[in-house]
Amino acid sequence: MTNPQPKAADLISPFTLRIQWKDGPVSDYGARSLRLACPCANCIEEGTGRKILNPATVADDIILLVSELVGRYALSFVWSDGHKTGIFSWPYLRKLGVEETQ
Repeated sequence: MTNPQPKAADLISPFTLRIQWKDGPVSDYGARSLRLACPCANCIEEGTGRKILNPATVADDIILLVSELVGRYALSFVWSDGHKTGIFSWPYLRKLGVEETQ
């Protein structure tokens, strides 16, 4: 889907975000998985796209404290480790949701 749109996006627990997509699928995202996939410049090298976040520095029990809508195109999160600079577009979240189910 080229321009996925959510029907609903909810923190169903501090460990899980659920997105129901308008075209039917439902995607569940673990807090740690989302943190490891953060697309911000602190986690991904801007010039190359290489991941620079060391997974060993992200606690297994990290939680999502806040989920906020960014315009009509994305979500941002605040995690229990204080990180909060990533913007997760709807297409990126849809791609991550497909990857989580594979």
